[in-house]
Amino acid sequence: MKKAVIISLLFLMAASSSILAEEPDYSELDPKPYDPKTEPHADMFISSWKESMPRHSHGSIVERDILTKLQGDPVYPTKKGAVLTALERFSHGTLNVGAATTPTTLKGEQELFYIESGHGIIKTGKKTAELHEGIGVLMPPDIEFTMTNTGDEPLTMYIMTEAIPEGFEPKKEMVVKDESAIPFTSSSVHWSHIYKGFFSRKDGLASLTGAGPVWYSPMTMGQPHSHGEGVEEIWFALKGDIKVLLGKQFRNLPIGSAYKIPPNGTTPHSNMNVTDEPVKMFWFMKSVRGGERKKYGTLDPKPYDPATEPDIDMYIKSWKESMPKHTHGSLVERDVLTVCDGDPLRPTARGAVLRYVNRFTYAELQAHAATVPTTPVGEQEFFYVITGKGTVTGGGKTFGIHPGSVFLIPENLEFTMTNTGDESLTFYLVVEPTPEGFRPNDYIYVNDETTIQTRISDSHWVNVWEHLIKPSDGLASMQLVLSVWLYPSTFAQPHSHDGSTEEVWVTVDGDVKFQLGKQIRDLPPGSAYMIPPDNKTPHANFNITEKPIKFFYFARFRDSEPRK
Repeated sequence: MKKAVIISLLFLMAASSSILAEEPDYSELDPKPYDPKTEPHADMFISSWKESMPRHSHGSIVERDILTKLQGDPVYPTKKGAVLTALERFSHGTLNVGAATTPTTLKGEQELFYIESGHGIIKTGKKTAELHEGIGVLMPPDIEFTMTNTGDEPLTMYIMTEAIPEGFEPKKEMVVKDESAIPFTSSSVHWSHIYKGFFSRKDGLASLTGAGPVWYSPMTMGQPHSHGEGVEEIWFALKGDIKVLLGKQFRNLPIGSAYKIPPNGTTPHSNMNVTDEPVKMFWFMKSVRGGERKKYGTLDPKPYDPATEPDIDMYIKSWKESMPKHTHGSLVERDVLTVCDGDPLRPTARGAVLRYVNRFTYAELQAHAATVPTTPVGEQEFFYVITGKGTVTGGGKTFGIHPGSVFLIPENLEFTMTNTGDESLTFYLVVEPTPEGFRPNDYIYVNDETTIQTRISDSHWVNVWEHLIKPSDGLASMQLVLSVWLYPSTFAQPHSHDGSTEEVWVTVDGDVKFQLGKQIRDLPPGSAYMIPPDNKTPHANFNITEKPIKFFYFARFRDSEPRK
């Protein structure tokens, strides 16, 4: 039994198109935007039984196809769902109340039944077994059998049909397993798969390597990874709200739907549970060993190790968790992220992660209030307006500000702000040091995201962004200040950053989920995170909603000469 468990784990973790000769680059997935001319289309590999017409089999089972035999190229099928190369077919079956199949004997193929719901019995000449949710039955060829619905609701099932290859010796009797009687095999394969070794070659599978149920706990995701030529890996949804990253496309996978991973070695897949309840899937595959894994085909497969990997929650914080303090006379600031006072990969306090910024806060100026004249010394400040309206004055000029306005106050320039509205004027405030030799502006730089004409799309697959402030506009330490939008049902490219980078994401509006390292978190409005600078901790924002979400973003990527 121990040997079988080890074999199952090896197949699940490493049985893809490759055995790695050397440690690959796990820092990111392919950064290029999705190209429909050269990359597989995810929707051709996804299908549901609800999209197909019914047919009858075994006398009384109503079958509806989910995935069918390949039509076209394995990476570019010509028909949606026609992607199978190892299996003959994969379908959903229903045996109605009181019905029984006719005596059936399979020829040249065998069937793996997985019971979804209902109650019944299955009989061969020598054996009778109860059927209910979680029962799996492998029915070899040349054995007559019948199935009867003994319950008061339809008996529903998934049916995997595999051909008997030449030289294969099938079992002489059906094999029945109850998943509830099987212990978990692993809870950390591909980061978070909670897996039970159900059926394998030793149980009589002919073409497939393994098959079994997989659970995902709330707010977990599987390791994005790909499979190469000859591999057939299928996932189908059994319970819960399941999200899937397939290549560079992000999809829902409703119950009754399944997908196959395009076998090109570069199209990653990841199953995700972003809900508060466990979700359940079923997995089966034919594995192939050998070959070369292609670049960008996977992220780090090892389970999360808190002893060697950053604690991501130390890099995430909201202003609502910090105490208020007053500055500029009438401005109330609350820290979002603060300066790192130790190892940047082992911060000593939550949110104390900044190395190139003096402070990052949420600030409020109450209705009709004004700040006292203030002059930054040894640093400069830039503000992004969240709510309210007002003015900023300095250098002999006054500018109107409103949501989406951004303004940069240079070193040694006196300025004031006034709230001219009836509600609070709120901001995100970033204070950056001015390096030796830097020549600051002698004026306030103001920009307005609502009037910017040029938006850059498909950065990191799906980010849509606008430049708010650039180094040429007067930045000292930072190199990018952006507004970024993420549109519905999109997932950004997972990638990491090295020690010269400081990249901060802040939610302005919307229900944000994001990957940081090997974990998923929420990022409510008012919260921010910084990417751990180890070149190993990937991050990706994604949008599961039907509305665009918006971020404020600032970053520094490398050392550069100060503006002189």
